[in-house]
Amino acid sequence: MPVKKLVLSPEAGIEQYTLINDNKTLCVILLNYGGIISHILTPDADGQIRDVVLGYDNYENYKDPQNPYFGALIGRYANRIGGAQFTVDGQEYHLEANNGPNALHGGKEGFDKKIWDVEVLSESPASVQLTLVSPDGDQNYPGTLRTQVTYTVTNEQHLEIEYQCTTDHDTVVNLTNHSYFNLAGVELNPNILDTHVTMTEAVQGVLEVDSTSIPTGRKLSWADAPYMDFTGSNADTVIGARIDQLPDTKGYDHPYVIHEDYQIDTSKMPLRKAVTAYAPETGIMLEFFTTEPTFQFYTGNFIPDGFEGKKSQGGAKYGQYGGFCLESGRNPDAPNKPDWRSSVLLQKGDIYAGKTVFTFKVHGSQNL
Repeated sequence: MPVKKLVLSPEAGIEQYTLINDNKTLCVILLNYGGIISHILTPDADGQIRDVVLGYDNYENYKDPQNPYFGALIGRYANRIGGAQFTVDGQEYHLEANNGPNALHGGKEGFDKKIWDVEVLSESPASVQLTLVSPDGDQNYPGTLRTQVTYTVTNEQHLEIEYQCTTDHDTVVNLTNHSYFNLAGVELNPNILDTHVTMTEAVQGVLEVDSTSIPTGRKLSWADAPYMDFTGSNADTVIGARIDQLPDTKGYDHPYVIHEDYQIDTSKMPLRKAVTAYAPETGIMLEFFTTEPTFQFYTGNFIPDGFEGKKSQGGAKYGQYGGFCLESGRNPDAPNKPDWRSSVLLQKGDIYAGKTVFTFKVHGSQNL
């Protein structure tokens, strides 16, 4: 299928791209504003097309200060940097503290608020590459950073996301996509507490975090934190089953560990299957694969109530627990942790890279 381009606002330079596989069983709609995935459309067990991500029909709504990063590309540094500061080459850099004492998701004007250049790479499979050049000093980060993100939709029901960065000066970087999934679609179920989650044996444990969600440096086993465990005998647990055991964060908002091979380029590492989730209301199943060492499992604990919904979801409004995120990437606060720093310190001449795949299926189908 051809990649379809629609200019939403010539004045603002806002473009929309629609990527559909040849089977017409997976459609991903994205914006050049923030690299945002606004819609993911896929059939449910009855063949009805469902939109399984949170977002907006009107791109202007993404500029709302309360927008919780729906569908956005996050950078320069996804997740948190403790104390909103780090050191590179002996020089200390201070960032905006926009999450308590910490810096979150690249700052006030992160990659989610930039207009990216888009190039169509292929019609079949449908594939586009987004490019952004972030100048030296952008949000107080050092170095001119050139970032390219490729979105590809395949006949195997994959949404593949590939990340690559280079710099002209040593800097820190950590990229992710912040899509919120609701596999029932919010018109059938406005929250994801009934969604079943299974984590594979590739998921080793979870990082212990302090009261501001900064890792202490300790990895917890499932024996240490049984309420975080979705593996083995705890597979197929619904998200809401143990959420009351997480009063501080009001739900899951924790970094899960897949591997501890802390390299700046993970793209040649194995693509590990980490999570399977499905909604009983529709039978839609999501499988999550990544080369990255960590993913943040977030259950939409702080989505404000009353956000305007999309036509593709019957106009149902969004609120707390409206969707869950699987944010692949490097460890939070890695610039300030010697053991993890090598995974986020991008030096001149090197390449930051990684890959994440989301696969959409129907629960119980023969292609599992």
